[in-house]
Amino acid sequence: MEPCTTRFDAHCHLGGPLRPGSGPRQVICGTSEADWAAILARSATDPRALPMLGLHPWEVPQAEPGWARRLKGLLQGHRAGVGECGLDFSRPGVNRVAQQDALRLHLRLARELHRPIALHVVRAWGGLLALLREEGLPPAGAMIHAYSGSPESARTLQSMGVFLSFSGNLLRPGRPKLQAALRAVDLDHLLLETDGQADLDEVVAAAAALRGESPEDLAVRTWENGLRCFRELLA
Repeated sequence: MEPCTTRFDAHCHLGGPLRPGSGPRQVICGTSEADWAAILARSATDPRALPMLGLHPWEVPQAEPGWARRLKGLLQGHRAGVGECGLDFSRPGVNRVAQQDALRLHLRLARELHRPIALHVVRAWGGLLALLREEGLPPAGAMIHAYSGSPESARTLQSMGVFLSFSGNLLRPGRPKLQAALRAVDLDHLLLETDGQADLDEVVAAAAALRGESPEDLAVRTWENGLRCFRELLA
């Protein structure tokens, strides 16, 4: 039986405990090997927490040899998704090839183990689309967190079956491209998130206002989308 709630936080990180009672489902993403065990421990004590284990693109240079093998072992032993992983070309001097190689490993694990994948993408939309077309989309589902791309990329990704999640960035003024991208996403591919930094109700209200929809209706639809996207993690 699902909790009595219509709030689904599609992306956050380890932090304080969830509020008691029927709080939101939370997808809790790992960013490096250092937090994988804690994320699994959190999900073991609270069924509302859906664990994801991965290597953030910023963490690729520091990763210890054998990280992919150890990640696979944890995924084989636990009901957890893959991520946060992806491509981030926003920093000068970034090793793009290393990030792409790491993302390929994550995508292959997600496909082999039939797990959903959570993607971090910044200033690398062409590279992501090329890699997804090369590797194929994991059949258990994929989402991009804190979407920041163009409306055109949003339409392309959702045509491939990717869910697009929008964060508290919607609360910031002067983001016309982001707002246009939000409106370009079909309702059945839309997710909302806090990224561990925003209030989920405020994100829902902002997204609803920008799309001209009821906040409660949007909360219900994104709840349903979250259950579809992360269905392999639900007991």
